[in-house]
Amino acid sequence: RSYLIDYTSIQTMRHLAEKEVREINFIIKTRAHRYIAAAKEEWLYPERHVSKSQWHEYGGGYLLMPDPRSIYPSGGIFLGFEDGTTSAYDEYGRQPLDPDYNKEGKDELESISLDRFKGEFARLNGPTRRGRAHSDKECDNREYHQHHLDLEPGSKRKMKTSR
Repeated sequence: RSYLIDYTSIQTMRHLAEKEVREINFIIKTRAHRYIAAAKEEWLYPERHVSKSQWHEYGGGYLLMPDPRSIYPSGGIFLGFEDGTTSAYDEYGRQPLDPDYNKEGKDELESISLDRFKGEFARLNGPTRRGRAHSDKECDNREYHQHHLDLEPGSKRKMKTSR
């Protein structure tokens, strides 16, 4: 199946605490089929510091999640080629012949859920981004951070200013 990737929306510049690095190394080690490698021997044994029974708690439950403040609902993509043919994809990669292509009502619910998650994530992590896409700043200004906090239901919360 064909697909498109917007490389400018891939999050980079993620800063991890030592505990989070160990948690990710543990995930990698438990998923490895045969070999693992590390620059230091002690890095080969993340299980000395983290437990599989705590998997759901890794990174406060959000270790593998991208920072939602860098995610924006997007519409579809339409392509035109030199030979005159065209292609169309909705935000999930579905094409017009798919019965769920551009299904009505779905976008609004997902947008509300994304906004709520942005608010929760801002409350938990403060204005500093955990990862950022191409055009994002490393830290939100006071007003933009407050905007994200206000997205969480029941949000009349005080602003968290640092991690």
